[in-house]
Amino acid sequence: MRVVAIKYFTIVIILSSYVHGARILGLFPYTGRSHQMVFEPLLRKLAERGHHVTVATFFPLKSPPANYTEITLEGIADLRLSNFDLSVYENFGIIDNIPKMKEILLLLDVFKLLSISATDICSKVINLPSLNEALKKEYDVVLMENFNSDCMYGLLHVHGIKAPVIGLSSCVLMPWSTERVGASDNPSYVPVVTTKFTPHMTFMERIENTFWRIYFKLWFRYSVQNEEQALIEKKFGRQIPDFANLGRNISMMFVNTYHALHGVTPLVPGLVEVGGMHLNETKTDIPQYIEKFLNESEHGVVLFSFGSLIRTATLPKYKEEMIVNSLSKLKQRVIWKYEDSAEQGNLTGNILRVRWLPQYELLQHNKIHAFIAHGGLLGMTEAVSAGKPMVVVPFFGDQPANGAAAAAAGFAKVVPYYDLSEEALDDAIQTVLSAEMRMNARRVSKMWKDRESSPLDTAVFWTERVIRWGHAAPLHTAARELAFYELALLDVAAAYILAIIIIHIILWFLLSKIIHLFVKEPKQKLH
Repeated sequence: MRVVAIKYFTIVIILSSYVHGARILGLFPYTGRSHQMVFEPLLRKLAERGHHVTVATFFPLKSPPANYTEITLEGIADLRLSNFDLSVYENFGIIDNIPKMKEILLLLDVFKLLSISATDICSKVINLPSLNEALKKEYDVVLMENFNSDCMYGLLHVHGIKAPVIGLSSCVLMPWSTERVGASDNPSYVPVVTTKFTPHMTFMERIENTFWRIYFKLWFRYSVQNEEQALIEKKFGRQIPDFANLGRNISMMFVNTYHALHGVTPLVPGLVEVGGMHLNETKTDIPQYIEKFLNESEHGVVLFSFGSLIRTATLPKYKEEMIVNSLSKLKQRVIWKYEDSAEQGNLTGNILRVRWLPQYELLQHNKIHAFIAHGGLLGMTEAVSAGKPMVVVPFFGDQPANGAAAAAAGFAKVVPYYDLSEEALDDAIQTVLSAEMRMNARRVSKMWKDRESSPLDTAVFWTERVIRWGHAAPLHTAARELAFYELALLDVAAAYILAIIIIHIILWFLLSKIIHLFVKEPKQKLH
């Protein structure tokens, strides 16, 4: 009898630790292709493991696996694909020669566009029949992008979905994200995603970093959360809890970073780094004409790409000529992703311009010696994994932060677009082609890959762990339940100050009484 009981208990333990056929909902309400590319391998892997995956997305898969259902968001908003026109960096008038002012104005403009995009998409998805129908079903876990919108949190609430939520961040955490798992975002050593700071900041950098953290939290609260909450309350005809509180109900968050690149930041069990999760999950062949160009290069090749969003063909003429002049001096050949190229590329001197290229496969090629890029996190992680040094030309968003992190790690040289000149580019390229920089890149690559488990396996494990235990096993700290004044100990400081004041008053009163007792007043003379 005892043996049977032990066997039964063992079976129960084994079954409780195994998850099969869970119902998973993925919500991706942003129009940037690169954002979803990070997490597509996770969605595929979960479906391949027997889970039933339903995904709302602007980018449906061409060949989805079994158990994989898509709710297409196509057509409700313009996609962010090679549509960023670099001419916006020109003609600033009186402040054209003040790079810092241009940088701030463009940053504010980018975030204004993000808030407009968030509320516009929210106003449409709340009226999307296919999404609302899917939200009537039950799920075991929800995977949700955590970027510029909280609209989906509101929809989950009005539809009564109680499943645990895993937030997904394709970039360094946004300023409003860390508090959702109770992690520290102390601006004295945690850089804001839009800055070019590292954890080691000067006094003035800490002042600026603190300002931007406060500003962007307020911006998100009033320009995004309040607007989206009003849309949902109007649509469904009832009040819902404050969005700031709904966002804090997540069980954990995956972030597309790793400390070998971005440096050490405060983590809690519910904040898991899965940087590089999208690597090695797909394989694309290098076109034959590019392979031939590579193999015929005697001194190696420099790869040049500004990613999927920035349209390189919109470079101002003087900037393009400056870049061409610099690249033409190299003994190395250059492959340049340039959207207006012919199908088989355009070759001018040592520069081959191509319309499209398999970036990660090229970075792993032994003929590629360096990478010139804009500092997007996907390209950055590909370069780190491949061990290739970089010239980073950041424009906006998380690009300055990524560039600063790569430079601090020792495998990149940063040249902001505002400061991009022929001389600056010449110097940066020669620096990253040096033996020292190439050795540093290989060293960082080894540290990047040296992990307990692959980032994809890590994400799968934690997803299934949340499915197994749900809300019963919290992974956040108590910090997320604290008000700002409690977290900053302002109430404690006020209590100490008040106590000190009261004690001083009491001591002064007692001392004055003692002095009065022991010091006699002089007698008045009689007249």
